[in-house]
Amino acid sequence: MSAPDVDIAILGGGCAGLSLAARLASSGKSVRVVEPRTQYTNDRAWSFWRTRPDPFEDCVRKDWASWTVAGAQGQTRRTSPMMRYQTVEAGAFYTRARDLIAADAAATLSLGVTAYDVVRKPRGWQVETDAGAFTAATVVDTRPPKCVPTYGQFFLGREIKTENPVFDPTTVQLMHFRHGHSAGVDFVYILPFARDQALVEVTSFAPHTLGDQVFSTWLDTEIAMLGAGQTETLRTEAGALPMQAGFADAKPDGIIRIGLGGGAARPSTGYAFSRIQMQADLVAAALINGDHPATMLDSAMTRFMDRVFLQVLASSPARGPALFETLFRNAPRDRLERFLSGSTGTIDRLSVMASLPPRPFLHAAVRPV
Repeated sequence: MSAPDVDIAILGGGCAGLSLAARLASSGKSVRVVEPRTQYTNDRAWSFWRTRPDPFEDCVRKDWASWTVAGAQGQTRRTSPMMRYQTVEAGAFYTRARDLIAADAAATLSLGVTAYDVVRKPRGWQVETDAGAFTAATVVDTRPPKCVPTYGQFFLGREIKTENPVFDPTTVQLMHFRHGHSAGVDFVYILPFARDQALVEVTSFAPHTLGDQVFSTWLDTEIAMLGAGQTETLRTEAGALPMQAGFADAKPDGIIRIGLGGGAARPSTGYAFSRIQMQADLVAAALINGDHPATMLDSAMTRFMDRVFLQVLASSPARGPALFETLFRNAPRDRLERFLSGSTGTIDRLSVMASLPPRPFLHAAVRPV
C-alpha cells in the first residue's frame, strides 16, 4: 500500500483544531484540517486568566486586573498585578491560525468539507469526506462532542454600544448572581471594553438550557436595567459547555480526541480556551516526536474535586451563589484563578479546598450519586 496522503488529519477546524494545526505548522509534518464551515466570522470570544504562553497572545483584545463577584453576601472585588483576565476575539484568532497554516506548504485547511467516517487501514486511516476520501497516518478528532453532558454552562450574550457611559472599563463583572431563571445557578457576566461598549451575557450552570426565548428575554431585562439609553448590538454569541467530571466522547482505539469532546473544558467551571491550548501543546509535541500523545489534563484528585463540587451544585443549586461568593472572598490571591485556569498544583488545590465550607463537600465525597 502506498504512503498516506498526509501525516496528520485534523477533523474540525474550530478552536482546538486550529490551535493544534498552528503548532504543527513548519514542523515537517504534513497536515490537513477538515472543517465544514465555508468561512470564519467573529462569532465569539474566549476569556481566561493567562497562565502560560501560546501562539495567540497577539489576538488578545483587552485584559483586566480586576473582577467582581456579587450576590446576597455583597460584592467581592479581586485584583492581581500578575494574573490578567484576558479576552481573545474569534476573528483575530481565526486569522492568526490561518496565517500560520498558510505559511507552511505542507499544511492545508479544507473549508466547506465534512468528514463523516474514518476507517482503519494497514498503514493508518482513510478519512471519508463529502469531497472525497484521503488517507492519513494519524487522525486527531476535534469536532464538537456527540455525547450530552448531565450538567452544563449555557449562555447568551450581546456586545453592545450604548448611548450612556455605564460601564467601568477597568473591572470585569465576572459573576453577578440572579434568581429564578433556571434550575441551577444563574448570573450576569459583563466584559467592559470601554465606558460605552461591553459584552453583556446571561449564564446558567444547570442540567439543561433555558431555551432561546427565555435567555433572550432575560438578557433584554438586564440590558434595560443598565440605564444605557439607546443601544446598538454589534454581535451576538451563544453556547453550551459541558460541566461534568470525566466528560469525553468515546473514540475508536488509535484516534486522538481533543477539544470539548476530549475533556478540554474544566468540569467545575466550563473554562476551555486555556485548557485547549494545554492539550494542543501536549499533542503537538508528541506527534512531532513520533509518539502517541496522552490527552488527559486532570489528575485523579482533580477529577474527584470537580465531581464533588459539581454534585453539591447540582443537588443544592440554591447554595451555589453563596459557595462561589465564599470561594472568591476567601481564596488567596492568584491561587483560585490559577486553579480555575487549569492548575493542578498542590498548593493551589489545597488553597481552594480550604476556602470552602467543608460540610456539604464531605457529604458529597462520601455519598456520590
